[in-house]
Amino acid sequence: MALGVYLLLGVHLILAVIAVTVKIDEPEERECYGTTVGLGYSGTLEFHYHHLKKRYAGCTHIHGNLELTNLVDPKLNYDLSFLKSIRYVSGYILIGLVTEVEIIPFDSLEVIRGNNTYSIMGDEYSLVVVLSSRNDEKSTGLKELHLPQLKEISMGKVLFTRNPFLGFINTIDWEPILRGRWENVHFLESAYDETAADNNDTSICDKGTRWGNDKSLCQKVSRSCHESCDGRCFGPSDADCCHATCAVGCDGAQDQDCIMCKDYLYESRCVGFCPAKSYPKLQYCVRY
Repeated sequence: MALGVYLLLGVHLILAVIAVTVKIDEPEERECYGTTVGLGYSGTLEFHYHHLKKRYAGCTHIHGNLELTNLVDPKLNYDLSFLKSIRYVSGYILIGLVTEVEIIPFDSLEVIRGNNTYSIMGDEYSLVVVLSSRNDEKSTGLKELHLPQLKEISMGKVLFTRNPFLGFINTIDWEPILRGRWENVHFLESAYDETAADNNDTSICDKGTRWGNDKSLCQKVSRSCHESCDGRCFGPSDADCCHATCAVGCDGAQDQDCIMCKDYLYESRCVGFCPAKSYPKLQYCVRY
């Protein structure tokens, strides 16, 4: 009897070890909540930075807006590596008053949904990069914005202004990212550094479009689509359009053929909202 109990405990222990090992090996996804304070902040600049780091460290999906602002204290050592895991933002991204960082590494970001937008001068924006250098310095400020995986800004416009040292964004082909809405990219006063990158330089990236001087930062451009396809398709004809619930692209015309969902995945199909008896978690609808 005692031997049987020991054997049973041993089996449970082995299964527990296996379970832990599997859990460690699986990619972890984590949803975090964004903010709505714009260019404001509370507390000291140091507290504000550490609050940003604590809020977004380890996050893969941001529910709401990602506001990265007020990184302006020259005495602080700003480490923004906590942004590298973020893949999806449901609202807008605001980058402003970031004079003490040279690189912002959104290395994994694929989709900015734009369910919420940031209002400036009567326009609605989903990506805003502004005021990224000191007025009294000629070389201090944001130089590179890394978005090598960015494939879609579903709604809203894009604004760059007052970024005199920011390079490479002028080489980017924004039309496939904005699903054909190329006119929604607004480059205003001192939007970027025109001398930092040559649009015709193909020595690093085949098409010259890149977020920095490295092959890992080449833009990944989606395929060309028929004008009726809203920028997302699996072939060249008007019959090859992706379903309206798809983001990034698709392998067929149905809502289960999407590479990524604009909103949520429910029972292998992309949906705009979670139906009854389910609730949203990350980009999934989970049954109660």
